[in-house]
Amino acid sequence: MTRFLTIELTMMVMIENELGEILIQDRKKKDWPGWTFPGGHVERNEGSYHATLREIEEETGLTVQPLLRGTAEWNNLTTGARELAFLYTAKVKKQALPEKLFWVKKAELTNQKLAGTLNDLLPIFFGEKQQIYFEV
Repeated sequence: MTRFLTIELTMMVMIENELGEILIQDRKKKDWPGWTFPGGHVERNEGSYHATLREIEEETGLTVQPLLRGTAEWNNLTTGARELAFLYTAKVKKQALPEKLFWVKKAELTNQKLAGTLNDLLPIFFGEKQQIYFEV
């Protein structure tokens, strides 16, 4: 019996400005449509922290100092792989954003149907939990 799993590493960052607003990305992709936080995949030769710096720069133009808040993992029924998501927070000064990105009040997040399982991940971003495992 092998103990090796195929694992897809991803990361996501909840970015908050000094007014308590959260940066939202309105994704149109089929695999994760709707309001979400910026994020992406960890590449072969980088750790999750450096992937976070790269993805946030690519998607938002922002330079952040992310803080790891926790992880989430689940079995991806489409690919058959396990997914492990590193969940970070970061603070920045409010500034103009590229198209499809906007600022919302934190309270608005809990009133919205967010992309995928993001509603279930909010307790990690808010510091109420450190880890979630989805059995799907």
